[in-house]
Amino acid sequence: MRRKIFLLVMVAWLSLFSLPAGAEYAPFAIMSDTHVGLRNSGYPAFMRAVEEQNIKVIIHTGDAIHEPGNASQWARFLEITGPDKTLYLAPGNHDIRGEESLAVYLTFFPEPYFSVSDGDTLFVFLNTELPGQEHRVTGEQAAWLESELQRPFRYKFVFLHEPLYPFVPYHGLDRHKKARDALHRLFVQNGVALVVAGHDHIYKRSEKDGITYVIAGAEGGHLHFLAKNGEFFDYIAALRIDDHYFFIVRDMKGETRDEFTVGR
Repeated sequence: MRRKIFLLVMVAWLSLFSLPAGAEYAPFAIMSDTHVGLRNSGYPAFMRAVEEQNIKVIIHTGDAIHEPGNASQWARFLEITGPDKTLYLAPGNHDIRGEESLAVYLTFFPEPYFSVSDGDTLFVFLNTELPGQEHRVTGEQAAWLESELQRPFRYKFVFLHEPLYPFVPYHGLDRHKKARDALHRLFVQNGVALVVAGHDHIYKRSEKDGITYVIAGAEGGHLHFLAKNGEFFDYIAALRIDDHYFFIVRDMKGETRDEFTVGR
């Protein structure tokens, strides 16, 4: 992985998993919507658990802080994360809202969207909050994405803040359904296996045309969207086992809420 800072999306709890002999892939955890700056942010507690398990790789699918453009909240977020972690971020609407907050964001995270790789796996981090392009992936970013997804990786994972298929209608990329449908077709045509978003503050997993779509639960903020078909979870841990990835969804009490595999 080519850089030490990126926002989406993955932490593995080493006490829960053991790497097979000769494994080269780093375990990771996915989290979202920490809203550092609010009193109920769960990010400090999560990072304490990470420290206890010696976790090094974190993917965050946005709304890391609560007030767009607040440099103090960004500094606090990175302070909590710690200097020894590899952090990847796909920014949310509480991270970027307009040109001024984008400028602040870029002082901490120099690339508005980017990709990294680990062995045969490509991790792509998109930006659904670019000024004038909110709730979409379009323009130069879309052209970059199309080129990036043509790279010959066995697994292609995409992370972004606003979901293509949100728990609550019109609370994500489905505000622009034609653009959303084109993005999904691009994923299908290029063999994307997993797409992880945040934004809804609720965990949801579904499958469409062979792609696993996940909305990660929140670590803070206002939980507007709890309903009988959804649950509020804290993190998703991921581990490469032989030729597939294993994902486990756990709350901060250690309860397993969901499990799934990709590539098997």
